[in-house]
Amino acid sequence: MTYSLRFISSALAIATVLILAPNAAVAGEPVSLKAAVQTALESNDMLKAEAARSEAARRQAEYAKSHLYPKVLFEERFMRTDNPGYDFMTKINQERFTGADLAGAPGSFNNPEAINDFQTSLSVEYPLYVRKARLGYLMAGAEAGAVDLDVGRAKENISYEVYRAFLGALMAEAYLDTARAAEHDAAEHLRLASVMEQSGVGLASDRLRAQVAAGEASRNLIKVQNDVEIARRGLGLLMGLDQPVEPTHETLPDDEPDNDALLTALEGRADIRAMAARVGNGETNVQFAAAGHSPNVALFGAWQANDPNMPLGMEGTSYRVGAALSWTIFDGSGTAARQASARAELARAENMFEGMKREARFRVTEATLRLKEARKALTIAEEAVKAAAEGVRLIEMRYENGLAPMVALLDAQTALDKARSDAVRVRMELLMANGDLRYRAGTLLADLTGNGNF
Repeated sequence: MTYSLRFISSALAIATVLILAPNAAVAGEPVSLKAAVQTALESNDMLKAEAARSEAARRQAEYAKSHLYPKVLFEERFMRTDNPGYDFMTKINQERFTGADLAGAPGSFNNPEAINDFQTSLSVEYPLYVRKARLGYLMAGAEAGAVDLDVGRAKENISYEVYRAFLGALMAEAYLDTARAAEHDAAEHLRLASVMEQSGVGLASDRLRAQVAAGEASRNLIKVQNDVEIARRGLGLLMGLDQPVEPTHETLPDDEPDNDALLTALEGRADIRAMAARVGNGETNVQFAAAGHSPNVALFGAWQANDPNMPLGMEGTSYRVGAALSWTIFDGSGTAARQASARAELARAENMFEGMKREARFRVTEATLRLKEARKALTIAEEAVKAAAEGVRLIEMRYENGLAPMVALLDAQTALDKARSDAVRVRMELLMANGDLRYRAGTLLADLTGNGNF
């Protein structure tokens, strides 16, 4: 059973394989973890959607800021009327009112002839003090910053999913090796049973049992081959690709990060910072609601030209300038109700923020314990593979000497196959726990892209 012993090291090595070099994702070539993450950050559809959301938030902040700037409006209007009031006003605006217009009064006033008017105007309004507009701009800017942080956490989420899919593809490959080893061993047992039967010292039932086991091993190999294809396609999906992606084969460090350092880094996690920004926005929103009773001060000015014959004509011109003060002294209970609602929303955000931080610390501690658990489990699993392989070797020798039945050999082989699979699974659990710990602390993205200690 030297093949089985050789497999112990090869299967576990494959299970840890991850390359750190920044290779590009090239179709048909193995792709490193770092390259897979970088490709996902550029091509993943969900991240593109988040980037569009961030752009929309930034534009919304720009729109809110525009309320603080002067507004300039140009307008050209045409009117034809025989309305007495408009007729009288239009002639004055066109500066064509003369003493002759008074000759027929009051009949000429009450029943005037229709008149044309082309009105050209250029107006400016400059808000000197509009508290709600300024607070609205501050809130929109803070929300845009929070959305940027949301995008940062979305990148961490995708990186984490890529990490898990990468390990999943490697685990499928490692299981493929275990399945091939199991098929090889089952075929060897079938050969041995056939030789024993032909030599007259073995039973036909032993050969049939070995044949069933060999068929089961072949069926399982087909399943695991499909699992490899599915896992590779899942990795490609996260990278924004339609084709399967083969992971590279190089060992990923599984050293345990410093727990205190991770708890410190936790405060900088993107989603926690985003929630902190929204708590601050909640405080600003309380002020925004109270600003319903704040005065608004603005300057305004306008230049106007009126002409009876042509657009942009200037038969008569005029201007007006001034200042305006508006102040809502009483609006029922509207402002008070909005303030109460804003305070309730602020309390909600503050409680969510505290709960998020508390849960994040718990998750880091949980992941740390799972990592320690997986490390110990791996040692046990590796010893189990060695013990199971030795058990198969001994029972195979006994079977060849007629001292053990085939069923005992098949049971021992089943135990070896399970031990191999368990070793692969536990090794992956160790790497998964390592990545989960870094993800919970918010350092995984920096680690995977080469800015951390992965």
